[in-house]
This record gives sequence, structure tokens and C-alpha cells, in this order.
Amino acid sequence: MRRLLILLLFTPLYAQMSKAGQSGAKFLSLPYNVRSEAMGGTGVSLVDNGSVFVNPSSLASINFRNVYASVGSLWGFTNFAIAYNVPTKRGNLSFFTSGVYVGGMEGYEIDINGNITPIGSISYLATQLGFLYARFFTDKFSFGIGPKIIYEGYGGFSNAYSIALDVGTYYITGFRDMVLAASVRNFGFDMKPSGTYTRYIYDATLVETTATYTAYRLPAIYSIGFSLSILRSAYGSLLMAFQLDHPIDNLESYNLGFEYNLLNIVFIRTGYKFYANSDEAVAGANGINFGIGVKYGRFGLDYGFYNKGILPPINQLGLYYSF
Repeated sequence: MRRLLILLLFTPLYAQMSKAGQSGAKFLSLPYNVRSEAMGGTGVSLVDNGSVFVNPSSLASINFRNVYASVGSLWGFTNFAIAYNVPTKRGNLSFFTSGVYVGGMEGYEIDINGNITPIGSISYLATQLGFLYARFFTDKFSFGIGPKIIYEGYGGFSNAYSIALDVGTYYITGFRDMVLAASVRNFGFDMKPSGTYTRYIYDATLVETTATYTAYRLPAIYSIGFSLSILRSAYGSLLMAFQLDHPIDNLESYNLGFEYNLLNIVFIRTGYKFYANSDEAVAGANGINFGIGVKYGRFGLDYGFYNKGILPPINQLGLYYSF
């Protein structure tokens, strides 16, 4: 059973999937785990209080109740995440939400004659809300699953809903502290904005029609990776993590990250994403990520700086408390 579950999750990574077109609900592809992204997006095999946003099965390794929250500034808008993790005797639970909010945008209307009229300030809100369940089925293998509701609101003009699923596996190899893991995220139904809009078609004369919006798919992503401590001393250890990401709407990437743990108090992180078959659309749009974490008793604070090359960098903070 254990081998079958791992095989089912690994198989889609090697399937020939079309990259044509773009998905919607792209807020689901944003980073919500500060530690993972600071290490180049290698969180599928890592365990921390915010790893529920990367691999549901990692939740099974958490032994204390905790609250995790993160906030980031991304190119003029704010993303946020909150997770409440609860261990139980029959498996661990997590209740989580994350999303983005963009406010203060100026809205305009244009009529058939090309006249533009201001309509005031509009906003965009997108969020996911769900829960996860994970448990160890043996002393080395855990499985996690999480249904969630996804919502996008377009400034009062329209909105869209969907239901999706996150699934993950986590396997302790027994070789030192090496871990193998895999996850499938955002696997669900297409989203279709509500309402109608006016469409103008010129066919000899100008024809005005009413149309419904086109449905769009979710940005599903398949990930597989491993982590291993490559250096240990009396003062700390150096962790290496590798991850292969296969999104349905972007290029495949190979992610490599490192974390130095100093006395289990200070954590220094870095990482990089290598894109497969990179072209001009990707070249120059990515750089080395950095991060630092501090842990004191039950409290922890993470900071991440993500270099996006020709794009503005991203700054993100994460805070957690165990009890």
C-alpha cells in the first residue's frame, strides 16, 4: 500500500502534459511558507509549522499545537497565510487559509463610443480555506490529504468559486536523516466567473451581444523532493534539500536549497530555482533567494528575501508559536 501511494503521486511528474494556455487563480502559486521559499522552493520534504502549504503529509510529524502566520509584499499587493495545527491520537489536523488582497485600484468604464468614465475605487480578493488530515501509517511513512474551497472576487463585478484537493506523502528512508516526499496541490474543478458582460463584434455593422465568462483551470502543481543533513558539528548542522516542480502552466524547475542550523536558535537559508528548457520569458526573471530564522523557546520568526531578477524582489515574514 505504501509503495502504491508513492507511485501514484510520482507518476504525474513524468506524464506529457500540455503547457498551452494559462491557468487562473494564480494566487495559489504564490509562496506562503517563508522557510521553503527562502530555500529556493524546496519545502516538499521539510517539516515546520507552515509546511502544510507545501505538503499536507508533513503535518503528521508535528507533535505540538501551533499557530503559523505569514505576510508578504509582492509587487504592490499583500499575500497572507494562517494555519492552526492540532495533533491528535488518530492523526493530525490543520485548519488554514491564505490569499491576496489588492485595494485602491481605480476603475473605469468605456462605452460603445469610446468614452471613458471613472467608477471609483475597486479591489481584488482571492483566498483559499480548508483543512488537512495527516497521519503515519507506519513508523516511516505518512500520508496527508486536504480539501479546500477557493474564491476570487473581482471588485464587485463578478466572483468565482471552486473546490480543490491537496495530497502528499512523506517517507523516512532510514539512511541518516534522509526524507523522500511528494505532493499534488490545487487539483480541482475549473473556476468560472459569475454574471455576464457586454461583447461588441464588428461584422459589417457593430453588433452588441451578452456573453458569459470563460472558465479557467486551477494552477495544479506536482512536486517531488528529498532532504538530507550533509554536515553536522557540535554547534549546528547543514541541511540540503532538492525538489522537482512540475506545474501545469509553467516550465518545470529543479530547486536546490540549504539551511544552516546554529544551536537550533539561528537558521541561515539560501536557494535557487533552475528552470528546464528556459527561454526568453524566463531568462533574467529569477535569482538567488535568502532567508534567516530565529527560534526562542516556543516562538519563531522567519524572514525571506526572494530575488526575482528583472522583477522587484519579494520580502516576506513568518511567525509561529507552539503550545
